[in-house]
Amino acid sequence: MRPGRGSWLIILLIAAIASSVIFMLAPGRQPLPQTKLLSEQGYYVRDSTLTGTGADGRILYRITTRAARQNLDDGTISMQDVALSYAPAAQIPWDMRATRGQILPDSNIIQLSGDVLVTSMATAATNRGQSPLTIRTDYLELDPDTYIATTNRRVVMERSRDTLHARGMRVYLKQDRLQLDAEVRGIFLP
Repeated sequence: MRPGRGSWLIILLIAAIASSVIFMLAPGRQPLPQTKLLSEQGYYVRDSTLTGTGADGRILYRITTRAARQNLDDGTISMQDVALSYAPAAQIPWDMRATRGQILPDSNIIQLSGDVLVTSMATAATNRGQSPLTIRTDYLELDPDTYIATTNRRVVMERSRDTLHARGMRVYLKQDRLQLDAEVRGIFLP
């Protein structure tokens, strides 16, 4: 008697299962390489907002950036086209912009570099008609917890037609006050 089509199908199915079991149990079989978890790969985001909170858990500041990337080797967060502003509740009238930014691991210091622009709207708001104070430099470090921004580089401050140049400064953002370190010279026009 000849086996029918259904019998051949059952014999082939049993042979396929048996060969799979033998393959899986074979000694020396290499496991499939495991892929890295996404958490090990750091992250890269576009058009994002990073939010920093104070010790009380309330929102302290927001950083908007065109692109942010975490470096796997050391955990540093690098950013492109950075804008930083404090939350309205913090009552800090300063806004900051920069071409690049960086937050080091285990630190809350935000480093801004390349065409850094710091703007204070406090005086302009209280003295209507007066333009805001702008500060330009190529590097600035901000400690958002102490509300202090510092640089040892050249800075240029402008308001209306007045210009002030210096090397190094410290800005006390909460008190709306700044301190210039050295080589201060200015042009004040009526």
